[in-house]
Amino acid sequence: MDYETLLYQKEDGIAVITINRPERLNALNKKLMDVELPAAVDAIEKDPEVRCMVITGAKRPDGRPVFSVGGDIKEFRSIGFFEMLGPENIFDRAEAIFDWSQPLHESEKVFERIEASRKPSIAAIDGPCTAGGIELALSCDIRIVSETAEVSDLHVKNMGQIGGSGATPRLARLVGPAMAKLMAWTGKVYNGRDALTIGFAQECYPPDRYLDEAKKLAKSIASMKPEAVRTAKFTINAAMDMDLRQALRFSYLCAFAPYYKVAPPEQPGQAFADKKK
Repeated sequence: MDYETLLYQKEDGIAVITINRPERLNALNKKLMDVELPAAVDAIEKDPEVRCMVITGAKRPDGRPVFSVGGDIKEFRSIGFFEMLGPENIFDRAEAIFDWSQPLHESEKVFERIEASRKPSIAAIDGPCTAGGIELALSCDIRIVSETAEVSDLHVKNMGQIGGSGATPRLARLVGPAMAKLMAWTGKVYNGRDALTIGFAQECYPPDRYLDEAKKLAKSIASMKPEAVRTAKFTINAAMDMDLRQALRFSYLCAFAPYYKVAPPEQPGQAFADKKK
């Protein structure tokens, strides 16, 4: 597939997705979120040669780095997106959101697709990473940042509302509820070292090394047995939705499943959720 809003490269068992709208600070527009990013993630999921993905952002025309400043507000306004969110529709929207049979909107679907992918994902971040950009980074398994990264959640400060694609719940699970509230309420910008300290990032490097280090980590993960990597990912993810006893039992089952030639479940938390009803 030919892409307009991103670059897609394969090398040594990994795929690198580069958000490529630098003239718009890599803002996430409809074509990127509805068509091209889902297509790239699906291609990775189906490609046996790809065992790990890295998501990053193209540099601005003047060479300054940027991961993504979030949704393309200019485009949203041009298509009347915000008018569709008026208070007269709030109850209809609430009903639709909690109707589990209905699909999520496109941005949340692609973020969940990345989060649930069998292939591990690494966000490689330098420059501004906020709003939808931080939501994209949070959907990845690991975040590698540059020392000059600028991580923030500017939804409340700039838009007067929380983000619609999972910033608050995912931040709370990653950095803790108090820090998530601080980030949401103040819009404070954290550099790479600070992002590492609060637990948002897992590794931090100088600007000339962060992307190479992210690729190096991705290649290391890609060298592991894919089934074991996949099992580790979904047991850790599932544990976030279980109590400790359930998580221990589930991980025990998954650890010994290969010896009994039992395929791991596609939705590991569902059996426990059904049992608790």
